[in-house]
Formats: sequence, structure tokens, C-alpha cells
Amino acid sequence: MSLYGFLGRDSAAGGDAARRSQGGAVETAMRLDRTVLALEALWTLVREKLNLSEEELAKVMNDLDLSDGRLDGKVSKSALTCPACNRTISRRLPKCIYCGQAIVHDPFV
Repeated sequence: MSLYGFLGRDSAAGGDAARRSQGGAVETAMRLDRTVLALEALWTLVREKLNLSEEELAKVMNDLDLSDGRLDGKVSKSALTCPACNRTISRRLPKCIYCGQAIVHDPFV
């Protein structure tokens, strides 16, 4: 096989990977848009039904943002402590890796 044939195949494979990545990015953007729409609809309902203000929402968002000690636009959660054995475990685990205790997770983490 010639060098050009080899490079052409790698180039085609790279193009395929780039197209797959772009498709994934488009799908992610569409899901994010849909999530933002749902959040705006929920906020509209809450605001109207409970007579809340934008300022109250902003304060709660700010307080949540600062709950990890940093004002960075996101909530970062640290590791958990197992309620049974008091060892530190990852938030991603369904149970303690040390004692097997089932972990009840916060649905927003």
C-alpha cells in the first residue's frame, strides 16, 4: 500500500470520528435547549402559583452556588461518609464499598 493510500484511510477515519462527535454535540445542544425550556416552564409555574419574585430565585441560586464555598455558577458536592461505617466513599456508588450499606443519594447530585 502506498503512503497516500494509508494517509487517505486515516483521514477518512478521522473525518468519520469528527462527524460522530459533531452529531453528539448537536444532540447534546438539543437536550440542553429542552432542559432550559422545561426549567423556564417550571419557574413560570412556581412564580405564578406561589407569588415568588426573580430576586428570591436569584438569592436561592446564589446560596446554593456558595454552598460548596465557591461562587462559580455550579454546585460541587464532596465525597460522602457512609452512615454505617463512617468511611469516605464516592457519591457515584449505590452502596458502601467497605461495608455494603445502601446509600440514599440526593437526586440532584
